[in-house]
Amino acid sequence: MNKTRVMNAIVHACAIVLLLGTAVSTSAATNPGRSLFDDNFNNEPLDQPIAAGGPDLGEPVEIDTSLSAIIRGVPRPTPSLELAQTLPGQARTLRFEFLNNEEVTHGDLVIRLTLYPEQLDRCVVYVREPVSSAQSFTSITLEDSGDIEIHDKSGSAGIVGTYTSAADHQFVLRFHMDLGTYDVDMDSVPLLTGRSHGVTGHGIGALMVGVDNTTLVTSRLYLDRIHVTRGDGIFRNGFE
Repeated sequence: MNKTRVMNAIVHACAIVLLLGTAVSTSAATNPGRSLFDDNFNNEPLDQPIAAGGPDLGEPVEIDTSLSAIIRGVPRPTPSLELAQTLPGQARTLRFEFLNNEEVTHGDLVIRLTLYPEQLDRCVVYVREPVSSAQSFTSITLEDSGDIEIHDKSGSAGIVGTYTSAADHQFVLRFHMDLGTYDVDMDSVPLLTGRSHGVTGHGIGALMVGVDNTTLVTSRLYLDRIHVTRGDGIFRNGFE
């Protein structure tokens, strides 16, 4: 009888361990706070072009020809990535993709970034699928008028706010993949809420930031503090 009880206890304990192991594995697979990209450019050499080393190094995977992308120590208090048009007539961006080439199709995705436009001019933020850029989950344009305009595959959301030059603007983009909607905040103020992006059959895998085809070659946009997570994650603001 004692042996039977011992064996039953062992079997029961093994079942619990197996169940817990499965739960942990499932949790790790979804992991709503997991970081997919995180960098503030503080470890990059100053006054040097950024390399296209990919997300493991906190760098873009691609930089368009004729887009200058140089790490600068000014005008912001910490290093940031200076973007400038060197040949007008075409929109030019650098492209960041996620760790392990991840494509987010379910759950929530949160993208945070800081933009410092040195002057009012046209600059862009795009969210796209991995590898290509055919699916517009959102396209945000900072206009030379000071307006902010957003459009996506569903069409135009119109002018949603305004920005100022020579100042940090902290953008938070929250995508609710199962609902097919997203929200955009700037400086903790909602610009867009519950907007349907219109993309189906694809997930998000890339963030693109750059200049428009009419952006002046004298204009400068500074990019910093990119943080992409599944779910709400944790906004780590200890970058300084």
